[in-house]
Amino acid sequence: MGLVVGGSGIGLGGIVAFSLGKYFERISGIILANAAGVIFGLLAFELLPESIEIGGLIATGMGIIVGIFLIIRLEHFFHKVVIITNNPQKSMFIRSGILLAIGVAIHNLPVGFAMGSGLVNNGEMGMDLAIAMLLHNFPEGFAITLPLALSGLKPVSIPITAGIVALPAALGSFLGSSLGSINSTLLALLFGIAIGTIFSVTWHEILGHAIKNTRKVHLIPSVLTGLILGILFIRLIE
Repeated sequence: MGLVVGGSGIGLGGIVAFSLGKYFERISGIILANAAGVIFGLLAFELLPESIEIGGLIATGMGIIVGIFLIIRLEHFFHKVVIITNNPQKSMFIRSGILLAIGVAIHNLPVGFAMGSGLVNNGEMGMDLAIAMLLHNFPEGFAITLPLALSGLKPVSIPITAGIVALPAALGSFLGSSLGSINSTLLALLFGIAIGTIFSVTWHEILGHAIKNTRKVHLIPSVLTGLILGILFIRLIE
């Protein structure tokens, strides 16, 4: 269930992203600015409050710091060691997609755990969490796959990316159904790490590229539009 739900959400978002990337490559900055706004909305109004409610502000804050530090080290690694293409812009897009995928994968572990525990102990609650996870992974799949689409990768990367990112959701579901409960502080720490990684990648990679390639008169409205869409999406899945 965790693998199917997580992978389906990422995959659907990826299909939309590849469609946009194919037809609107010239306005990639505006598209990425919208994607950044959606992510910021999900982080600020969904993940952050949920994490604080589960395990408190201190555990969440510590996780965010760890997540940001993790991405800084990974970015350093990708810049110094990995040469993906001979085109710096394409390499940047691929790097952004990979780093975002790492952040979403970390986030999917505790969410999958909660879903697995819910399915075993309360079937109705577990199904509600599964539907929420499916809908929640849609914009995340869009954000992950859009840079990959703009880099020139083929659509075959959608199922590959979706499968890899969904694996932690499957593992979390298995552990949740087996163990039944997990320390709330640890959950908040994991959520915090996911928030820190996703925020850092979005700020430096996604929004950073949008700033370089979009005029300010278009950039701010695009980010705000994405933020509003993110908030509306949260209201939809609640």
